[in-house]
Amino acid sequence: MITNFMMTKKNVFLLSILVVVASVGACAPRNSLVIDNSITSLSAYDADYNATAYNAMKYALENARGPIFGDDAFDSTRPVIVAVTVNLNDFNQTTHFGRLMGQSLKIALQEQGDNKIIEVDLRQGDIPILQGNNAGEFLLSRNILAIASRFNAGAALVSTYSVALNKVYVWFELINVDQNVIVAAHQFEIPIGPRTWALLKNKEFPTDAEEILRYSPPGAASVNSHSKPWPFSDS
Repeated sequence: MITNFMMTKKNVFLLSILVVVASVGACAPRNSLVIDNSITSLSAYDADYNATAYNAMKYALENARGPIFGDDAFDSTRPVIVAVTVNLNDFNQTTHFGRLMGQSLKIALQEQGDNKIIEVDLRQGDIPILQGNNAGEFLLSRNILAIASRFNAGAALVSTYSVALNKVYVWFELINVDQNVIVAAHQFEIPIGPRTWALLKNKEFPTDAEEILRYSPPGAASVNSHSKPWPFSDS
């Protein structure tokens, strides 16, 4: 009887703890917003695109789904289809920045992985489309699946970018072509400095961006400092 009483008392105690924990969890704020306290301003400096892509790819590969997950994993022994980085707002459009970023991500994958690289020019309809009912699952076009089957590719590397006021957001995903699921992904930011601005505007030569090349950040000791503030006109 004493033992039963003690067990009952213990059960009541544990139940009380669970109720308290549940109550605290129910009262906890659910707002996922995280404020970026940095000042929204354009940068006088640019990112190292290759080093940034290398670090981003390293993180993605280290966190990719391994063989333990079965046939929806990232297979490091099979080729990977790589495409140019496209504009998130228009999958059929890119810029010098997108082409350069696509090359940087391809090189980063090639330097850190054992996969053979198959480079293709993805056009409209070839870009994966997010399914509404199964977030995280992607659809690949028949063209990509045909290429994957031909070369026994195990994954496709697709990437997009979106331009904000003072930075460019870049996303890339490694998609298992057999299961059409994401097996690795990462996002990073590129500040809009003079070089990035020129790449986004498809300006190739110094004469095309004379204003920006004469620009110096506030406080910089330069007799050639341009009086016109950032941002510069599109002309």
